[in-house]
Amino acid sequence: MANHQQILIDAVNKAIEGGMTAKQIAAAAGIDNSVLSRFVNGKQDIKAGDYFSILNVLPDDCRVAALTRLGVGEISVTQLVQSASPKEKAEILQAMAAWVLQPGAIPVGNTDTASMQVAV
Repeated sequence: MANHQQILIDAVNKAIEGGMTAKQIAAAAGIDNSVLSRFVNGKQDIKAGDYFSILNVLPDDCRVAALTRLGVGEISVTQLVQSASPKEKAEILQAMAAWVLQPGAIPVGNTDTASMQVAV
């Protein structure tokens, strides 16, 4: 597993490959360009606040990939359900069924089921 420095360096390099410049990244993050340069070249570490300032100005794909590698990435509901145990999936289905059975849960005018996937 890569360390946190390498994860951000990879994300910055990916952003640069995607068309951003190091100068743009540094300016948007509010840090000096020389700080970013020394960090990316492995000559100096940076403060945690600067780390996240840089991370937060990167394009979404670069930021999400880095966060995922750090173990704090975003996960979709679909991915969450797919990774659930059979017991957890049953609990999810029960909760959804209880919601559907509530009055007003599904608008009365929404009777077109052509676009709905078969659940069972």
